Amino acid sequence: MAIDQDRPRIPEVAVSASAAIGGVAAVFAWAACCVLPLALSVAGVSFAGAAVIAGARNWLTLVAAVILVAGWLLHWRRLRMCRKDAACRRPSRLAFWLLVIASLLIVLSLAWQPYIEPWAMPRLAAMR
Repeated sequence: MAIDQDRPRIPEVAVSASAAIGGVAAVFAWAACCVLPLALSVAGVSFAGAAVIAGARNWLTLVAAVILVAGWLLHWRRLRMCRKDAACRRPSRLAFWLLVIASLLIVLSLAWQPYIEPWAMPRLAAMR
């Protein structure tokens, strides 16, 4: 399948960076529920907006995952095209590493409630 050269392409790095930012936002939203306010109170700081961010954690994780899938699909498509056409530009290494980081962050956000939070909450409460 040939790509129309007149049509603007979505830059891989921009999609990868968006996925990484989305991953950070998802992890932050999951932490904002319980661990982040408790950790901040141990440090003597208050974060009143945590409840708003915590309420958005499900859809933030979903949006970040969708962007991540789009980034990997663009990366895979570019790799596939470059195997057929030696003149094409290889995928960006920066985009690849941003996608790897975003993948790890999304996995971390999905593991937050069942694994990380039950482990971290008693330890933070004991510090209070």
